[in-house]
Amino acid sequence: MTTMIVREYLRVSKDRSQTGKSPDQQHQENVSSVQRQGWQLHTDAPYRDTDRSASRYATKVREDFKRLIADLEADTFDADILAIWESSRGSRRVGEWVDLVDLCKERGVRIWVTTHSRLYDPANARDRRSLLEDAVDAEYESDKTSERIRRNVRAAAEKGKPHGKNVYGYLRVYDARTRELIRVEEHPEQGPIVKEAAARVLAGESFYGIAKDFNERGIPSRRPTRVEHRARYGWTPPAVKQMLSMAAYAGKREYRGEIVGDAIWPALIPYESWQKLQSVMSPPERRRTNDWPAKHLLAGIAVCGVCGGPMRVGKQNAGSRKLDADGNPLPRQSYSTYVCVGVPGRPGPDGKRGFHVAMREEHLDSVVTELLLKRVQRPDFLATVGDRDDDRDAERRALLEEINGYQAYLDKVRADAAEKLHFELLLDQEARIEPKIRIAETKLEKLSAVDPLVLSILAGGAVRQKWETLDLAARRRVVRGVMVPRVNRIGTGWQGKKGPNYDRVEPVWL
Repeated sequence: MTTMIVREYLRVSKDRSQTGKSPDQQHQENVSSVQRQGWQLHTDAPYRDTDRSASRYATKVREDFKRLIADLEADTFDADILAIWESSRGSRRVGEWVDLVDLCKERGVRIWVTTHSRLYDPANARDRRSLLEDAVDAEYESDKTSERIRRNVRAAAEKGKPHGKNVYGYLRVYDARTRELIRVEEHPEQGPIVKEAAARVLAGESFYGIAKDFNERGIPSRRPTRVEHRARYGWTPPAVKQMLSMAAYAGKREYRGEIVGDAIWPALIPYESWQKLQSVMSPPERRRTNDWPAKHLLAGIAVCGVCGGPMRVGKQNAGSRKLDADGNPLPRQSYSTYVCVGVPGRPGPDGKRGFHVAMREEHLDSVVTELLLKRVQRPDFLATVGDRDDDRDAERRALLEEINGYQAYLDKVRADAAEKLHFELLLDQEARIEPKIRIAETKLEKLSAVDPLVLSILAGGAVRQKWETLDLAARRRVVRGVMVPRVNRIGTGWQGKKGPNYDRVEPVWL
Protein backbone atom coordinates (compact mmCIF):
# COMPACT_ATOMS: atom_id res chain seq x y z
CA MET A 1 0.00 0.00 0.00
CA THR A 2 1.36 3.40 -0.99
CA THR A 3 2.14 5.75 1.91
CA MET A 4 0.25 9.06 1.83
CA ILE A 5 2.47 12.17 1.55
CA VAL A 6 1.48 15.25 3.60
CA ARG A 7 2.40 18.92 3.24
CA GLU A 8 1.53 21.48 5.92
CA TYR A 9 0.29 25.04 5.87
CA LEU A 10 1.05 26.89 9.13
CA ARG A 11 -0.20 30.37 10.02
CA VAL A 12 -0.52 32.62 13.02
CA SER A 13 -1.69 36.23 13.39
CA LYS A 14 -0.09 38.58 15.88
CA ASP A 15 -1.08 37.11 19.24
CA ARG A 16 -0.23 39.44 22.11
CA SER A 17 -2.37 37.45 24.57
CA GLN A 18 -0.35 34.28 23.89
CA THR A 19 -3.52 32.17 23.74
CA GLY A 20 -3.08 30.88 20.19
CA LYS A 21 -0.90 28.19 18.74
CA SER A 22 2.37 29.34 17.22
CA PRO A 23 3.45 27.83 13.89
CA ASP A 24 5.97 25.62 15.71
CA GLN A 25 3.29 24.34 18.08
CA GLN A 26 0.96 23.73 15.15
CA HIS A 27 3.74 21.84 13.40
CA GLN A 28 4.38 19.58 16.40
CA GLU A 29 0.71 18.66 16.73
CA ASN A 30 0.45 18.09 12.98
CA VAL A 31 3.51 15.82 13.05
CA SER A 32 2.09 13.74 15.90
CA SER A 33 -1.28 13.31 14.17
CA VAL A 34 0.35 12.46 10.81
CA GLN A 35 2.53 9.81 12.43
CA ARG A 36 -0.49 8.26 14.18
CA GLN A 37 -2.19 7.95 10.80
CA GLY A 38 0.83 6.21 9.30
CA TRP A 39 1.43 8.97 6.76
CA GLN A 40 4.70 10.62 5.78
CA LEU A 41 5.57 14.34 5.84
CA HIS A 42 6.94 15.88 2.66
CA THR A 43 10.67 16.59 2.75
CA ASP A 44 10.14 20.28 1.85
CA ALA A 45 9.60 22.78 4.65
CA PRO A 46 5.95 23.60 5.45
CA TYR A 47 4.21 26.58 3.92
CA ARG A 48 4.43 29.12 6.74
CA ASP A 49 2.96 32.61 7.26
CA THR A 50 3.89 34.26 10.56
CA ASP A 51 2.27 37.50 11.77
CA ARG A 52 -0.25 37.31 8.94
CA SER A 53 -4.00 37.67 9.37
CA ALA A 54 -6.27 35.61 7.12
CA SER A 55 -9.36 37.83 7.50
CA ARG A 56 -10.74 40.10 4.80
CA TYR A 57 -9.48 43.07 6.87
CA ALA A 58 -5.85 41.96 6.57
CA THR A 59 -3.38 44.48 5.14
CA LYS A 60 -0.37 42.16 4.72
CA VAL A 61 0.02 39.61 1.94
CA ARG A 62 0.36 35.96 2.95
CA GLU A 63 3.32 35.05 0.78
CA ASP A 64 3.32 31.32 1.49
CA PHE A 65 -0.44 30.98 1.07
CA LYS A 66 -0.01 32.48 -2.39
CA ARG A 67 2.80 29.98 -3.01
CA LEU A 68 0.52 27.14 -1.89
CA ILE A 69 -2.20 28.26 -4.30
CA ALA A 70 0.35 28.66 -7.11
CA ASP A 71 1.68 25.12 -6.53
CA LEU A 72 -1.83 23.69 -6.63
CA GLU A 73 -2.65 25.61 -9.79
CA ALA A 74 0.58 24.46 -11.46
CA ASP A 75 0.09 20.89 -10.19
CA THR A 76 3.44 21.00 -8.38
CA PHE A 77 2.03 20.50 -4.87
CA ASP A 78 3.57 17.01 -4.90
CA ALA A 79 1.56 15.53 -2.00
CA ASP A 80 -1.66 13.66 -1.32
CA ILE A 81 -2.82 15.63 1.74
CA LEU A 82 -2.80 19.26 2.86
CA ALA A 83 -2.55 19.41 6.66
CA ILE A 84 -3.70 22.44 8.68
CA TRP A 85 -4.04 22.76 12.42
CA GLU A 86 -7.60 24.15 12.23
CA SER A 87 -9.80 25.43 9.42
CA SER A 88 -9.32 29.10 10.27
CA ARG A 89 -5.54 28.70 9.83
CA GLY A 90 -6.24 28.25 6.11
CA SER A 91 -8.44 31.29 5.65
CA ARG A 92 -11.12 33.42 7.28
CA ARG A 93 -12.47 34.50 3.89
CA VAL A 94 -15.19 32.37 2.34
CA GLY A 95 -14.21 33.15 -1.24
CA GLU A 96 -10.53 32.40 -0.66
CA TRP A 97 -11.34 29.17 1.18
CA VAL A 98 -13.67 28.04 -1.64
CA ASP A 99 -10.83 28.57 -4.14
CA LEU A 100 -8.50 26.44 -2.02
CA VAL A 101 -11.06 23.65 -1.63
CA ASP A 102 -11.82 23.70 -5.37
CA LEU A 103 -8.13 23.45 -6.25
CA CYS A 104 -7.68 20.54 -3.85
CA LYS A 105 -10.67 18.81 -5.42
CA GLU A 106 -9.26 19.39 -8.90
CA ARG A 107 -5.84 17.99 -7.94
CA GLY A 108 -7.17 15.10 -5.89
CA VAL A 109 -5.68 16.52 -2.66
CA ARG A 110 -7.43 15.78 0.62
CA ILE A 111 -7.45 18.15 3.62
CA TRP A 112 -6.48 17.01 7.12
CA VAL A 113 -7.64 19.24 10.00
CA THR A 114 -5.65 18.30 13.08
CA THR A 115 -8.05 19.72 15.68
CA HIS A 116 -10.87 17.71 14.07
CA SER A 117 -8.75 14.54 13.78
CA ARG A 118 -10.43 14.11 10.42
CA LEU A 119 -9.46 13.77 6.77
CA TYR A 120 -11.78 15.62 4.39
CA ASP A 121 -12.24 14.80 0.73
CA PRO A 122 -13.24 17.95 -1.24
CA ALA A 123 -14.77 15.71 -3.89
CA ASN A 124 -17.25 14.37 -1.31
CA ALA A 125 -20.37 16.57 -1.06
CA ARG A 126 -20.77 16.12 2.72
CA ASP A 127 -17.08 16.80 3.41
CA ARG A 128 -17.17 19.85 1.15
CA ARG A 129 -20.20 21.23 3.00
CA SER A 130 -18.43 20.76 6.35
CA LEU A 131 -15.35 22.60 5.11
CA LEU A 132 -17.42 25.49 3.73
CA GLU A 133 -19.42 25.75 6.96
CA ASP A 134 -16.13 26.14 8.82
CA ALA A 135 -15.16 28.97 6.46
CA VAL A 136 -18.48 30.77 7.01
CA ASP A 137 -18.08 30.46 10.79
CA ALA A 138 -14.49 31.75 10.65
CA GLU A 139 -15.43 34.76 8.51
CA TYR A 140 -18.36 35.53 10.82
CA GLU A 141 -16.08 35.52 13.88
CA SER A 142 -13.57 37.71 12.02
CA ASP A 143 -16.28 40.23 11.13
CA LYS A 144 -17.51 40.35 14.72
CA THR A 145 -13.98 41.05 15.92
CA SER A 146 -13.52 43.84 13.36
CA GLU A 147 -16.84 45.45 14.32
CA ARG A 148 -15.88 45.32 18.00
CA ILE A 149 -12.51 46.97 17.26
CA ARG A 150 -14.17 49.77 15.27
CA ARG A 151 -16.66 50.38 18.09
CA ASN A 152 -13.82 50.53 20.60
CA VAL A 153 -11.80 52.97 18.48
CA ARG A 154 -14.86 55.19 18.01
CA ALA A 155 -15.67 55.05 21.74
CA ALA A 156 -12.08 55.95 22.63
CA ALA A 157 -12.23 58.89 20.21
CA GLU A 158 -15.47 60.15 21.74
CA LYS A 159 -13.80 60.01 25.17
CA GLY A 160 -10.95 62.13 23.81
CA LYS A 161 -8.27 59.46 24.10
CA PRO A 162 -5.32 59.46 21.66
CA HIS A 163 -4.88 56.85 18.95
CA GLY A 164 -1.91 55.97 16.79
CA LYS A 165 1.35 57.90 16.70
CA ASN A 166 2.12 60.79 19.00
CA VAL A 167 1.20 64.23 17.64
CA TYR A 168 3.98 66.78 17.18
CA GLY A 169 3.81 69.33 19.99
CA TYR A 170 2.67 66.86 22.65
CA LEU A 171 4.30 64.40 25.02
CA ARG A 172 2.68 61.21 26.30
CA VAL A 173 3.41 60.24 29.90
CA TYR A 174 3.12 56.53 30.79
CA ASP A 175 3.17 54.64 34.08
CA ALA A 176 6.67 53.20 34.49
CA ARG A 177 5.34 49.85 35.75
CA THR A 178 2.10 49.19 33.87
CA ARG A 179 2.84 51.29 30.74
CA GLU A 180 -0.70 52.67 30.98
CA LEU A 181 -1.16 56.18 29.62
CA ILE A 182 -1.34 58.68 32.50
CA ARG A 183 -1.72 61.95 30.59
CA VAL A 184 -0.79 63.88 27.45
CA GLU A 185 0.94 67.20 28.03
CA GLU A 186 2.51 69.97 25.99
CA HIS A 187 5.98 69.17 24.68
CA PRO A 188 8.38 71.75 26.16
CA GLU A 189 10.19 72.36 22.84
CA GLN A 190 7.66 71.49 20.16
CA GLY A 191 4.55 73.02 21.75
CA PRO A 192 5.84 76.62 21.54
CA ILE A 193 6.65 76.08 17.83
CA VAL A 194 3.02 75.21 17.11
CA LYS A 195 1.81 78.26 19.03
CA GLU A 196 4.30 80.53 17.27
CA ALA A 197 3.31 79.29 13.81
CA ALA A 198 -0.40 79.85 14.56
CA ALA A 199 0.19 83.37 15.86
CA ARG A 200 2.32 84.32 12.86
CA VAL A 201 -0.27 83.07 10.33
CA LEU A 202 -3.01 84.99 12.15
CA ALA A 203 -0.75 88.05 11.99
CA GLY A 204 -0.59 87.74 8.21
CA GLU A 205 2.76 85.98 7.62
CA SER A 206 3.09 83.49 4.76
CA PHE A 207 3.71 79.77 5.16
CA TYR A 208 6.86 80.23 3.09
CA GLY A 209 8.24 82.89 5.44
CA ILE A 210 7.52 80.78 8.53
CA ALA A 211 9.10 77.65 7.01
CA LYS A 212 12.16 79.63 5.91
CA ASP A 213 12.61 81.13 9.38
CA PHE A 214 12.20 77.74 11.13
CA ASN A 215 14.82 76.20 8.84
CA GLU A 216 17.28 79.08 9.34
CA ARG A 217 16.87 78.73 13.12
CA GLY A 218 17.64 75.01 12.87
CA ILE A 219 14.29 73.88 14.31
CA PRO A 220 13.83 70.13 13.62
CA SER A 221 10.92 69.48 11.30
CA ARG A 222 7.85 67.45 12.16
CA ARG A 223 7.79 63.77 11.35
CA PRO A 224 7.72 63.50 7.51
CA THR A 225 4.24 62.68 6.23
CA ARG A 226 2.71 61.76 2.90
CA VAL A 227 1.36 65.29 2.53
CA GLU A 228 4.88 66.66 2.94
CA HIS A 229 5.96 64.28 0.18
CA ARG A 230 8.59 62.91 2.54
CA ALA A 231 10.71 66.04 2.48
CA ARG A 232 13.73 65.11 4.55
CA TYR A 233 15.57 68.36 4.97
CA GLY A 234 13.39 70.82 6.81
CA TRP A 235 10.10 72.67 7.04
CA THR A 236 8.05 73.39 3.93
CA PRO A 237 5.02 75.65 3.43
CA PRO A 238 2.64 72.65 3.06
CA ALA A 239 4.02 71.19 6.30
CA VAL A 240 3.22 74.38 8.23
CA LYS A 241 -0.30 74.55 6.83
CA GLN A 242 -1.03 70.87 7.44
CA MET A 243 0.14 71.13 11.04
CA LEU A 244 -2.12 74.11 11.78
CA SER A 245 -5.07 72.36 10.11
CA MET A 246 -5.17 69.64 12.79
CA ALA A 247 -8.00 70.00 15.30
CA ALA A 248 -5.83 68.20 17.87
CA TYR A 249 -4.05 71.51 18.54
CA ALA A 250 -7.39 73.02 19.55
CA GLY A 251 -7.83 70.25 22.13
CA LYS A 252 -10.33 68.38 19.95
CA ARG A 253 -10.47 64.68 19.07
CA GLU A 254 -11.11 63.72 15.45
CA TYR A 255 -12.37 60.43 14.06
CA ARG A 256 -12.20 59.97 10.29
CA GLY A 257 -11.99 63.70 9.72
CA GLU A 258 -14.90 64.58 12.03
CA ILE A 259 -14.54 66.31 15.40
CA VAL A 260 -16.26 63.99 17.89
CA GLY A 261 -15.46 65.67 21.21
CA ASP A 262 -12.91 67.28 23.51
CA ALA A 263 -9.51 65.63 23.83
CA ILE A 264 -7.84 64.66 27.10
CA TRP A 265 -4.81 66.81 26.20
CA PRO A 266 -4.55 70.60 26.58
CA ALA A 267 -5.21 72.90 23.64
CA LEU A 268 -2.16 74.68 22.25
CA ILE A 269 -4.44 77.00 20.26
CA PRO A 270 -7.79 78.18 21.71
CA TYR A 271 -10.65 76.64 19.72
CA GLU A 272 -12.02 80.01 18.64
CA SER A 273 -8.56 81.04 17.40
CA TRP A 274 -8.15 77.69 15.62
CA GLN A 275 -11.46 78.17 13.80
CA LYS A 276 -10.38 81.66 12.72
CA LEU A 277 -7.06 80.19 11.63
CA GLN A 278 -8.84 77.76 9.28
CA SER A 279 -10.73 80.57 7.57
CA VAL A 280 -7.50 82.55 7.20
CA MET A 281 -5.58 79.59 5.74
CA SER A 282 -8.37 78.38 3.44
CA PRO A 283 -10.89 81.17 2.81
CA PRO A 284 -14.02 79.93 0.99
CA GLU A 285 -13.60 82.43 -1.83
CA ARG A 286 -10.06 81.27 -2.64
CA ARG A 287 -9.58 78.75 -5.44
CA ARG A 288 -8.42 75.29 -4.35
CA THR A 289 -5.26 75.51 -6.42
CA ASN A 290 -3.30 78.03 -8.43
CA ASP A 291 -3.76 76.02 -11.60
CA TRP A 292 -5.13 78.97 -13.58
CA PRO A 293 -3.56 80.13 -15.76
CA ALA A 294 -1.27 77.09 -15.55
CA LYS A 295 1.19 76.54 -18.39
CA HIS A 296 3.08 73.43 -17.24
CA LEU A 297 1.78 70.10 -15.93
CA LEU A 298 4.13 69.59 -12.98
CA ALA A 299 5.38 73.06 -11.99
CA GLY A 300 5.07 73.31 -8.19
CA ILE A 301 3.93 69.68 -7.99
CA ALA A 302 7.11 67.72 -8.76
CA VAL A 303 9.74 67.90 -6.00
CA CYS A 304 13.50 67.52 -5.79
CA GLY A 305 14.72 64.13 -4.64
CA VAL A 306 17.73 65.75 -2.96
CA CYS A 307 16.18 68.49 -0.81
CA GLY A 308 12.42 67.93 -1.15
CA GLY A 309 11.90 71.41 -2.58
CA PRO A 310 9.44 72.19 -5.41
CA MET A 311 10.45 72.37 -9.05
CA ARG A 312 9.73 75.23 -11.48
CA VAL A 313 10.13 75.49 -15.23
CA GLY A 314 13.20 77.09 -16.79
CA LYS A 315 15.03 77.11 -20.11
CA GLN A 316 18.00 74.95 -21.07
CA ASN A 317 20.22 75.59 -24.09
CA ALA A 318 20.06 72.84 -26.70
CA GLY A 319 23.65 72.39 -27.84
CA SER A 320 26.08 74.93 -29.22
CA ARG A 321 25.02 77.98 -31.21
CA LYS A 322 24.76 77.38 -34.98
CA LEU A 323 25.69 79.68 -37.86
CA ASP A 324 23.79 80.50 -41.05
CA ALA A 325 25.21 80.23 -44.59
CA ASP A 326 26.94 83.61 -44.22
CA GLY A 327 28.57 82.68 -40.93
CA ASN A 328 26.23 84.74 -38.79
CA PRO A 329 25.08 83.22 -35.46
CA LEU A 330 21.52 81.90 -35.47
CA PRO A 331 19.18 82.35 -32.49
CA ARG A 332 20.13 79.90 -29.75
CA GLN A 333 17.86 76.85 -29.52
CA SER A 334 16.47 75.90 -26.11
CA TYR A 335 13.94 73.64 -24.44
CA SER A 336 11.88 73.77 -21.23
CA THR A 337 13.07 71.90 -18.15
CA TYR A 338 11.89 71.42 -14.58
CA VAL A 339 14.48 72.75 -12.09
CA CYS A 340 14.69 72.41 -8.28
CA VAL A 341 14.30 75.73 -6.41
CA GLY A 342 15.27 74.40 -2.96
CA VAL A 343 13.65 74.40 0.50
CA PRO A 344 13.02 77.82 2.12
CA GLY A 345 16.09 78.85 4.12
CA ARG A 346 17.66 75.40 4.07
CA PRO A 347 20.46 74.17 1.78
CA GLY A 348 20.50 70.59 0.55
CA PRO A 349 22.98 67.98 1.83
CA ASP A 350 25.54 69.28 -0.67
CA GLY A 351 25.34 72.79 0.81
CA LYS A 352 23.54 74.27 -2.20
CA ARG A 353 20.18 76.05 -1.96
CA GLY A 354 18.59 74.75 -5.11
CA PHE A 355 19.24 73.53 -8.65
CA HIS A 356 20.00 70.06 -7.31
CA VAL A 357 18.18 68.30 -10.13
CA ALA A 358 16.68 69.19 -13.51
CA MET A 359 14.71 67.14 -16.05
CA ARG A 360 13.42 67.97 -19.49
CA GLU A 361 9.76 68.98 -19.31
CA GLU A 362 8.43 66.66 -22.00
CA HIS A 363 10.30 63.71 -20.48
CA LEU A 364 9.06 64.24 -16.92
CA ASP A 365 5.50 64.90 -18.12
CA SER A 366 5.60 61.66 -20.12
CA VAL A 367 6.97 59.55 -17.24
CA VAL A 368 4.57 60.93 -14.64
CA THR A 369 1.54 60.58 -16.91
CA GLU A 370 2.33 56.94 -17.64
CA LEU A 371 2.97 56.12 -13.96
CA LEU A 372 -0.26 57.84 -12.92
CA LEU A 373 -2.48 56.17 -15.52
CA LYS A 374 -1.11 52.72 -14.70
CA ARG A 375 -1.70 53.35 -11.01
CA VAL A 376 -5.30 54.55 -11.21
CA GLN A 377 -6.23 51.61 -13.44
CA ARG A 378 -5.05 49.06 -10.87
CA PRO A 379 -7.94 47.09 -9.32
CA ASP A 380 -6.84 48.01 -5.79
CA PHE A 381 -6.38 51.75 -6.45
CA LEU A 382 -9.35 52.97 -4.38
CA ALA A 383 -8.34 50.68 -1.52
CA THR A 384 -4.87 52.24 -1.28
CA VAL A 385 -5.38 55.93 -2.05
CA GLY A 386 -6.06 58.61 0.59
CA ASP A 387 -5.16 59.19 4.22
CA ARG A 388 -3.41 56.26 5.87
CA ASP A 389 -5.37 54.84 8.79
CA ASP A 390 -5.21 51.18 9.84
CA ASP A 391 -8.93 50.92 10.54
CA ARG A 392 -9.92 52.71 7.34
CA ASP A 393 -7.39 50.76 5.26
CA ALA A 394 -8.82 47.45 6.49
CA GLU A 395 -12.37 48.56 5.70
CA ARG A 396 -11.37 49.70 2.21
CA ARG A 397 -9.63 46.42 1.46
CA ALA A 398 -12.64 44.51 2.74
CA LEU A 399 -14.91 46.46 0.39
CA LEU A 400 -12.53 45.89 -2.51
CA GLU A 401 -12.54 42.16 -1.83
CA GLU A 402 -16.35 42.20 -1.60
CA ILE A 403 -16.53 43.91 -5.02
CA ASN A 404 -14.02 41.48 -6.53
CA GLY A 405 -15.99 38.56 -5.09
CA TYR A 406 -19.22 39.79 -6.66
CA GLN A 407 -17.52 40.34 -10.00
CA ALA A 408 -15.86 36.92 -9.93
CA TYR A 409 -19.22 35.33 -9.17
CA LEU A 410 -20.85 37.14 -12.11
CA ASP A 411 -17.99 36.02 -14.38
CA LYS A 412 -18.69 32.39 -13.42
CA VAL A 413 -22.43 32.88 -14.01
CA ARG A 414 -21.72 34.39 -17.43
CA ALA A 415 -19.51 31.44 -18.36
CA ASP A 416 -22.15 28.93 -17.20
CA ALA A 417 -24.91 30.83 -19.01
CA ALA A 418 -22.92 30.85 -22.26
CA GLU A 419 -22.17 27.15 -21.96
CA LYS A 420 -25.71 26.04 -21.05
CA LEU A 421 -27.58 28.84 -22.90
CA HIS A 422 -29.36 29.87 -19.69
CA PHE A 423 -29.24 33.60 -20.28
CA GLU A 424 -32.33 34.24 -18.16
CA LEU A 425 -30.26 33.07 -15.18
CA LEU A 426 -27.54 35.58 -16.08
CA LEU A 427 -30.02 38.46 -16.32
CA ASP A 428 -31.55 37.49 -12.98
CA GLN A 429 -28.19 37.33 -11.19
CA GLU A 430 -26.94 40.57 -12.75
CA ALA A 431 -30.08 42.32 -11.51
CA ARG A 432 -29.39 41.00 -8.01
CA ILE A 433 -25.62 41.44 -7.80
CA GLU A 434 -24.85 44.64 -9.72
CA PRO A 435 -26.74 46.90 -7.23
CA LYS A 436 -24.63 45.36 -4.45
CA ILE A 437 -21.48 46.17 -6.41
CA ARG A 438 -22.58 49.80 -6.87
CA ILE A 439 -23.35 50.14 -3.13
CA ALA A 440 -19.92 48.75 -2.21
CA GLU A 441 -18.21 51.00 -4.79
CA THR A 442 -19.97 54.07 -3.36
CA LYS A 443 -18.78 53.17 0.15
CA LEU A 444 -15.26 52.64 -1.16
CA GLU A 445 -15.24 56.03 -2.87
CA LYS A 446 -16.32 57.76 0.34
CA LEU A 447 -13.67 55.98 2.41
CA SER A 448 -10.98 56.74 -0.16
CA ALA A 449 -11.52 60.51 0.28
CA VAL A 450 -10.09 61.06 -3.18
CA ASP A 451 -10.74 64.12 -5.34
CA PRO A 452 -14.11 63.75 -7.14
CA LEU A 453 -12.39 64.57 -10.43
CA VAL A 454 -10.22 61.46 -10.01
CA LEU A 455 -13.32 59.37 -9.36
CA SER A 456 -15.00 60.81 -12.46
CA ILE A 457 -12.24 59.64 -14.80
CA LEU A 458 -12.32 56.18 -13.19
CA ALA A 459 -16.06 55.73 -13.70
CA GLY A 460 -16.88 53.46 -16.61
CA GLY A 461 -13.28 52.77 -17.63
CA ALA A 462 -11.56 54.31 -20.68
CA VAL A 463 -9.24 56.22 -18.32
CA ARG A 464 -6.63 57.07 -20.94
CA GLN A 465 -9.22 58.46 -23.33
CA LYS A 466 -10.72 60.62 -20.57
CA TRP A 467 -7.25 61.87 -19.60
CA GLU A 468 -6.71 63.09 -23.16
CA THR A 469 -9.90 65.20 -22.97
CA LEU A 470 -8.87 67.01 -19.74
CA ASP A 471 -7.47 70.53 -19.91
CA LEU A 472 -4.15 71.34 -18.22
CA ALA A 473 -5.70 72.63 -14.98
CA ALA A 474 -7.75 69.44 -14.59
CA ARG A 475 -4.71 67.23 -15.27
CA ARG A 476 -2.71 69.08 -12.62
CA ARG A 477 -5.57 68.53 -10.17
CA VAL A 478 -5.61 64.80 -10.90
CA VAL A 479 -1.84 64.49 -10.45
CA ARG A 480 -1.97 66.45 -7.20
CA GLY A 481 -4.76 64.23 -5.86
CA VAL A 482 -2.90 60.98 -6.53
CA MET A 483 0.85 61.44 -6.32
CA VAL A 484 3.90 63.62 -5.71
CA PRO A 485 6.69 62.93 -8.24
CA ARG A 486 10.20 63.02 -6.75
CA VAL A 487 12.94 63.64 -9.30
CA ASN A 488 16.32 62.15 -8.41
CA ARG A 489 19.73 62.80 -9.89
CA ILE A 490 20.88 61.04 -13.05
CA GLY A 491 22.18 57.59 -12.21
CA THR A 492 25.35 56.03 -13.53
CA GLY A 493 25.19 54.96 -17.15
CA TRP A 494 22.59 57.55 -18.18
CA GLN A 495 24.84 60.51 -18.97
CA GLY A 496 24.50 61.52 -22.62
CA LYS A 497 21.49 59.30 -23.30
CA LYS A 498 18.27 60.68 -24.74
CA GLY A 499 14.64 59.98 -23.95
CA PRO A 500 12.61 59.65 -20.70
CA ASN A 501 14.47 58.10 -17.76
CA TYR A 502 11.93 56.29 -15.59
CA ASP A 503 14.59 55.37 -13.03
CA ARG A 504 14.95 59.02 -12.00
CA VAL A 505 11.30 59.48 -11.02
CA GLU A 506 10.11 58.16 -7.67
CA PRO A 507 6.30 58.35 -7.37
CA VAL A 508 5.12 59.07 -3.83
CA TRP A 509 1.52 57.85 -3.86
CA LEU A 510 -0.98 59.71 -1.72
